[in-house]
Amino acid sequence: MRKKSDIPAALLLVFSLFFVFSPARADDGDGKYSSDFSPASVTVGDRIAYTVTVKHEPGQTVAFAMPDSTGIHPFVLIDRQEKRPRERTAAFQATLAVFDIGEYALPPVTVTIRSTSGAETVMQVVPESVVTVNALTDSSVTALLPIKPIKRPHRTTAEIFFALFLGAVVVVAVIVTWFLVKRRRGSLSREVDHSKVALRKVRKLEKSLGKTVQPEECYEQLSFLIREYLEGAYRIKAFEEVTSEIEEELSVISVPDAIVLTDVLHQADLVKFAESRPGKEDCRTSLAQTKKAISVKT
Repeated sequence: MRKKSDIPAALLLVFSLFFVFSPARADDGDGKYSSDFSPASVTVGDRIAYTVTVKHEPGQTVAFAMPDSTGIHPFVLIDRQEKRPRERTAAFQATLAVFDIGEYALPPVTVTIRSTSGAETVMQVVPESVVTVNALTDSSVTALLPIKPIKRPHRTTAEIFFALFLGAVVVVAVIVTWFLVKRRRGSLSREVDHSKVALRKVRKLEKSLGKTVQPEECYEQLSFLIREYLEGAYRIKAFEEVTSEIEEELSVISVPDAIVLTDVLHQADLVKFAESRPGKEDCRTSLAQTKKAISVKT
């Protein structure tokens, strides 16, 4: 028969074992440790932050270990690191993921504390709580819900009035802008008399002939003046076209003395491309013909 004095000893032994192997938090002579994780409820594939913290005595070293991939199933280790956030404190941080549905206890972490004398204390830390893993969708749904008809947006009277007012403002703005642009273009065309401008430039070129301008250069400048005049007065792209194309366009729009102007352009082409050597009298004749042809329009 067991003696009465053995009963308190047995109770003391059970209490001591429970105190040492408590999975969530412990405090013994070798160190204080705690474990925590978050969140407590996740969906499949979500990340779980798992932390184990150990407070130890000066001079002691702490090492952490986890089982391999087969030992932590159904969890998957994403990342792990050990830190020393404070003096006499060691922390193990792991990022886990789980891809099975249900309630699972987190994998254990083995903590090894070594003293300066070489003695080792090995503890296995496991959180008391379990993590709940839910499915991504509600598995209780067995049929698709009926598609709701698309509702037409309800327009209030104020919204309709505002839309009409805004449309009217846009239309008025477009009309006013078009009118101003057209008026501006008309005023510019009336302000610039291309015939008078061209005659003034031809006369200036005529005065420079033989002084600062040689016959070859005279034909080059005269070709430029005629093309500039045709672009401004008749809206043709004279600078982008060859002489034959200009000749065709002038015949279509019936420009007065168009033949005279194109003949001068042909002579300028001969000087530029065929290396023709005109004299001063040839230049004066071409200048006179150009002035006469331009004066017909005025």
